[in-house]
Amino acid sequence: MTLPEKWVLIVDGPSTVVDESTGNRIPAPPTELEWTGLLQQRQLSAASVDAGNTEFDSGRVVSSFVLLLDPGMPVTPSRRDRFRDENGVIYQVEGQPRIRRPARGSRRPAYIAANVRCVSDMKE
Repeated sequence: MTLPEKWVLIVDGPSTVVDESTGNRIPAPPTELEWTGLLQQRQLSAASVDAGNTEFDSGRVVSSFVLLLDPGMPVTPSRRDRFRDENGVIYQVEGQPRIRRPARGSRRPAYIAANVRCVSDMKE
């Protein structure tokens, strides 16, 4: 199964590099890996606040998203990684992504589920 949307996983570099103009250490540029997936919005309900949605005021809830990813990449996303969609919108991973397998039959991973939130309007 190949999911229809194109995504880019953005992983921060583990080390620092030296800026040639100042001599100061700065974070290494992030690594970008192409991936395929499908973004799904969680349905809002009375129990949705308990399910990971954020409530600002009474009745004002910001919903969260689930990003389903095709398995098989050499890197599994972590809780600090980000994804960029085809339109340039950035989504931050919340929590640890989980590998999901079929309930019956093959034990091969079916997809990776990652809870994400939109962070494009925030500065990185």
